[in-house]
Amino acid sequence: MTLVLVIYIFTGLLLLLAIMALVQSHSRELTEKTNQNFSQMVGIAIDGRFSRNPRKKFTRIKTLLGRAGIDPKERHIVIVVFGTIFLTVLVAISKGVLTALFIPVFVSVIIYLWLQQRASRRVKEILYQLPLFLDQVLRALGTGRSMEGALELATRESPNPLKMVFERVHRENQLGKDLGVAIQETADLYKLQELYLVSLAIRVNRSYGSSVRELIKNIVKMIHDREAARRELKTMTGETRVTAWVLGLLPLMIAGYIMMMNPGYMLTMWEDSSGQFMLLTAVIFQMLGAFFLWRMIKSI
Repeated sequence: MTLVLVIYIFTGLLLLLAIMALVQSHSRELTEKTNQNFSQMVGIAIDGRFSRNPRKKFTRIKTLLGRAGIDPKERHIVIVVFGTIFLTVLVAISKGVLTALFIPVFVSVIIYLWLQQRASRRVKEILYQLPLFLDQVLRALGTGRSMEGALELATRESPNPLKMVFERVHRENQLGKDLGVAIQETADLYKLQELYLVSLAIRVNRSYGSSVRELIKNIVKMIHDREAARRELKTMTGETRVTAWVLGLLPLMIAGYIMMMNPGYMLTMWEDSSGQFMLLTAVIFQMLGAFFLWRMIKSI
């Protein structure tokens, strides 16, 4: 029964990893396709890689927590760590050390997927609120306010999470950091090309004296055009994405069904050398299949 439980846990981890890969590939392929044509058309890099200004470096964990809008307290970290250790010890006593080793991995995967889902939802909300925010900035600039004043006014009237994003920008600007650099660092954190363009518009305005209002109007128009292209691409690739979900999850669901209905079948296979080879080969091919499906969706 210990082997069956291990196989259950391993199958669940593969299922979670497959879902994570498909969700990430879905968001990335839409963003990359819409960004590529725009970048080639205007002839500039919109990912911030060619900026001369120094940017703040974020570790992967801090970046994920920042995107998710979570500032964990020390007691929260202690509770999670000791809770995982306690659960691992209980499983080790009742089911064995081998099974207990999966508990920290399982908890880590669950937390990571939750943070990814929360961060993705938060970034989408920011992108959805950004055009209206920039319209408010344009109206404030039309009344004769400075760029800093216009951003501050629009920030006060904006809902969360965009309000929290630009409150951070405003605080850094008050501490002496250039406004364009502060917005660019925020763009680095959230990986939003639209914020890179806002930062670029501010720097161009201050370096060459061009009209920042016209640049921001063009950014707002570009956001609307990209959203229309994103929806169109999502509709066109819907059948492919559904097929990828079915092909990726079907083997795992069949394996889970077999283990639930006839656990001895897997045990009999595992006790035989050829059966072990078949099971390990199936796991390897399943992982390769998930990887190739992810690459196929990303290349659409």
